[in-house]
Amino acid sequence: MENDDPPGFDWNWRSVGEYLDRLDRGIAVNAAYLVPQGSVRMLAVGWADRPATGPELDAMRTLLATGLAEGAAGMSAGLTYTPGMYADTAELVELCRVVASHGGFFSPHHRSYGAGALEAFAEMVGVSRDSGCPLHLAHATMNFSVNAGRAPDLLRLLDDALDEGCDISLDTYPYLPGATYLSALLPSWATEGGLTDTLTRLSDVDTRERIRAEIEDTGSDGAHGVPIDWAGIEINGVRDQSRAHLVGRSVAESAREAGTTPAELYFDVLIAERLGTSCLMHVGHEDNVRAIMRHRTHTGGSDGLLVGDRPHPRAWGTFPRYLGHYVRELGVLELADCVAHLTGRAARRLRLADRGLVREGYAADLVLFDPATIADRASFEEPRQAAAGIEQVFVNGVATIDEGRPTGSLPGHSLRNPGRGRP
Repeated sequence: MENDDPPGFDWNWRSVGEYLDRLDRGIAVNAAYLVPQGSVRMLAVGWADRPATGPELDAMRTLLATGLAEGAAGMSAGLTYTPGMYADTAELVELCRVVASHGGFFSPHHRSYGAGALEAFAEMVGVSRDSGCPLHLAHATMNFSVNAGRAPDLLRLLDDALDEGCDISLDTYPYLPGATYLSALLPSWATEGGLTDTLTRLSDVDTRERIRAEIEDTGSDGAHGVPIDWAGIEINGVRDQSRAHLVGRSVAESAREAGTTPAELYFDVLIAERLGTSCLMHVGHEDNVRAIMRHRTHTGGSDGLLVGDRPHPRAWGTFPRYLGHYVRELGVLELADCVAHLTGRAARRLRLADRGLVREGYAADLVLFDPATIADRASFEEPRQAAAGIEQVFVNGVATIDEGRPTGSLPGHSLRNPGRGRP
């Protein structure tokens, strides 16, 4: 399967409500939706790296309010990706005021997980404080060598804000590598204007050298402000199978075999694949992962992508890995506490009044697993492997997994924001 969409996929909805209606036709699990800040900005402002005008900000408020009124649970943001990263703090505060007025929450992928990570987290806490909008930090990791051992700094920032009365939660995945597109490493100025402008810049010799210097020497904003070590950037998905030989290898390794430099191979692949190549970034720190997952408002999150030649195993392994590796094998979390991280806490953040607990009158969303055998079997080499030790899964009272195998039932539906349409 290629990155992007499955073959023949039909994008035939034109609003949040239509999308949620489509989910209600039947899906394997329940799903909540967040309005994407980057897409809202693209619709109102385009791909320009500049502050929004007054009318453009009004247009963004209207788009966001409409999506929330139609059932979105809140707003997401990818602030290391264009064009979302072009929004300044004040713009985010204004949008989050709209989210708060509709009973939603803000879930950002903040501006940096590397150099400046703590400042980026602090900015998001400030946005929440100034707008009155609940904050959920997506995959709240402290990655790259500059952040080794700095998890306590992040936790102190969050605890201070919580003690002040801020409504903040976070999630993490229990792995060290992250996953993204190769193009995400580009500096933001190089992608201004969209795909065609980006490819034009990548084809220009002088511009390539400027980009290379930012990525390799100083650290681009797209690469979290840290100079990239190409040995830690592993290609894991290509659009064109003529380049399948790159999958599972680092950019540095493939460049050596091709007799070129990592930067030249990087640029050539981006152009040939029209920016569609995905990668793993080996940048995590185990001590940080363990410290952050113990936080009092932590929930589990996979941040998983299901497409690509060799996607990150977190899409298949995150939740059993918490229960098997970090509970049974390492004892980082107690079993009951970990189950709460993965169920009740998430339901509270989504304001789901009848889910997340095993209780009379609640929806029968149940996972029957064996604590002695549950384990993630998905690996970086073979990521699409079902977990061990999960016998049955019920969604809205209907079995979707039975005796460890999918039943084919599609009893899931959209979980719409209960606060939508509030004045």
